[in-house]
Amino acid sequence: MEARTESGSTAAPGPPAVPGLLARVARTLPSGRHLPDEQWHRHHRFVLRTLAALTVVVAGHALVAGHGVLGAGGLTVPVAALGAAAALPFLTRGERANLAAVGLMTAAAVVVHVSGGRTEAHFLFFALLPLAALYATPVPFVLAVGFVALHHFVLGSLLHGSVFVHGQSVAQMALLHAVFILVESWACFVAWRHFEDRRELVERLVSDRTAQLREQRDELLRLAAVVQSTDDAVYTASLDGRVRTWNPGAERLYGHAAAEVIGRHVRCLVAPGQQGLVGPALVALQQQSNVRLERLHRRRDGSVFEALLTVSAIRDEDGTLTGHAAIVRDVTEQKRAQAEAVSNAHRLQEQAGELARLALHDSLTGLANRVLLRDRLEAVLAARRTGPGAVLLLDLDDFKAVNDVHGHGAGDAVLTAVASRLRSCVRPEDTVARLGGDEFVVLVDAARGRDEVGAVAERLIAASNASVPWGPETFEVGCSIGIALLDPADGRDPDEVLRDADIAMYAAKAAGRNRFAVFEPAMHEQVVAQTQLVRDLRTAAGSGQFSLLYQPQVDLRSGRITGAEALARWHHPLHGLVLPDTFIPVAESSGTIDLIDDWALGEACRQLAGWDAAGLPRLQVAVNISARRLARGDLADTVRSSARAAGVDPARLEVEITETATTSCADEAARTLQEVRALGVSIAIDDFGTGHSSFGRLRVLPVDRLKIDRSFVAALDGRAGAGSIAGAMVAMGRSLGLDVVAEGVETAEQLDALRALGCSSVQGWLFGRPVPADEIASLVRAAPPVPALPGRPS
Repeated sequence: MEARTESGSTAAPGPPAVPGLLARVARTLPSGRHLPDEQWHRHHRFVLRTLAALTVVVAGHALVAGHGVLGAGGLTVPVAALGAAAALPFLTRGERANLAAVGLMTAAAVVVHVSGGRTEAHFLFFALLPLAALYATPVPFVLAVGFVALHHFVLGSLLHGSVFVHGQSVAQMALLHAVFILVESWACFVAWRHFEDRRELVERLVSDRTAQLREQRDELLRLAAVVQSTDDAVYTASLDGRVRTWNPGAERLYGHAAAEVIGRHVRCLVAPGQQGLVGPALVALQQQSNVRLERLHRRRDGSVFEALLTVSAIRDEDGTLTGHAAIVRDVTEQKRAQAEAVSNAHRLQEQAGELARLALHDSLTGLANRVLLRDRLEAVLAARRTGPGAVLLLDLDDFKAVNDVHGHGAGDAVLTAVASRLRSCVRPEDTVARLGGDEFVVLVDAARGRDEVGAVAERLIAASNASVPWGPETFEVGCSIGIALLDPADGRDPDEVLRDADIAMYAAKAAGRNRFAVFEPAMHEQVVAQTQLVRDLRTAAGSGQFSLLYQPQVDLRSGRITGAEALARWHHPLHGLVLPDTFIPVAESSGTIDLIDDWALGEACRQLAGWDAAGLPRLQVAVNISARRLARGDLADTVRSSARAAGVDPARLEVEITETATTSCADEAARTLQEVRALGVSIAIDDFGTGHSSFGRLRVLPVDRLKIDRSFVAALDGRAGAGSIAGAMVAMGRSLGLDVVAEGVETAEQLDALRALGCSSVQGWLFGRPVPADEIASLVRAAPPVPALPGRPS
């Protein structure tokens, strides 16, 4: 197929390159550029106006020269026709530019003809030729030059007196004019090339400067984001010390809201007795760019803390000081830790003889460390004593909360106290060791039986449960213990013994914490089985082992099924049906829940398309999404692609999340939910009432529905609905403008109570168990599961 270029010409097959002189001429031409539409049309309108003016000029000149009205009209026809053709909107830009260029040269040729070939008339060619260069492409200009060449050499030879005055040599005059045309063409080309080079240089400079400004803007945005998100206090002040800006970190550190402190002098932040140091510091900034200070500062509640200040001068473009910026950090704990570190260093220097002991003992608690424990455990295993021994591995319960809330100082105090108590619970010949963190090991060298080992474990649990005072605080932690009984005959090495004790400890935690469990071989098998389960989960979604069941959701106002909740089931090729209570916790801990969530979204969209093809009413499907998947941040992309692949509206989907998912990663959850909600997808809080959502949190999140947990629905009966917890949840949901769905509705009394409370929708075994998709179709086509409310269509 022929290809049409911008110039309007048709690209025909031919030699791949212009030979010889033409190739060199072509290479000397500027390549031109593609003008923006607005600029090109502005130039073209100017050329068209010029053609219109030339049409009038040709007609007037012909009349003055005595050609009469008809003759003048005939002479203007070519110019007017070419001008009109160049204005046709359906032609390409290149075609209109070519016609306009030829029209300009035609107008000049007609004027020359009317003037009888007078030399001064030829200057019109030179005047109009640069207009062909306005289009910034070489084709119109080359057409104009070619037209002039043909006009002078061909028409000048055929029609004497039409191009040149009678009596003049055609060849001589044509050659003279050709020289003039070539000189002007060369000048135009050179000017054009210089213009193009200059334009490209200017565009490159503008592009580089724009990129620099964009980088500076992005850097400022990143800096602003860091300032707003940092935990350090950051504020700026004027030359006279008045606070101008105040970041969220400053609000948290000092307790002052921005409105309370902006405009006040920075002395209000300094502790009494040190306010006189503010003035000299401000003066010092006039000579120095940065000042690093340690001062006592005061919070809003009057408490004083040690503050590390990094103050920097703010200057304008002329270098004039306009204010200062300060970064403030509470170093109270750091100073205390530094003091402790210095004290420990001095003590270590004074007790050089303790280095050997410290190599085998935990520096914090003084207990045996892992190296010493391993050495003693190897000795016990090698002794092959007849009496039973045991390894008890302890892990403190809720210790992380102490560290996170009160700092490592409090955590160290708890560890030290627990270590002392553990030592007091065992015999001198037994070994108490700290493995690291909040894990301890007790090696019982020999015991009179399994019952004695259990009694030791009970004493250790009781000791760890005792409260630990720390300043004004009191901490209470328990422990979970895993016991591995020692039998030298079984051939285990120390690492395997500790592994078995660790497995038993996790079994104790799973059983409810604050208890002990003795290792059994079946526990190891369970760990191996769980590891295999994780591997199987990674391939289950892609190999078609998952399926979805759907539990109908009923609108109490119409009495009809308006949607369903999608529930995943795993059909393991070896173990058969694996229930969600078994594989969901494993999937969440291993990260494979992301694959299951994405598969469920795609499958739900495909099923919606299938129900639409079957002629069912418009249904909505709710899909459960894990907190881990929500925190990844790309849920909206997955929803969009799944809906597009199935050809369904994303608004037909509902994403169900738990209260925990909205609090464990609050910022990421809110951002992701906003993106998903923008697609039209509904957002529901599942198992509402079992987590820790606040009223304010619900107002911030883009939530559409609350799903009351089945435990609260189970407490309903026909008489006690209004005063129930479920009633309070329905009232709260309605006050927030949210639909409320009750889960686990199993009796007519519960249904009546929920209707009386004004609940929007219900689901539960009263209306149907989770069923395959084809059974949902049958339920939808059947009669409404419940009567509609009075005045509502059924």
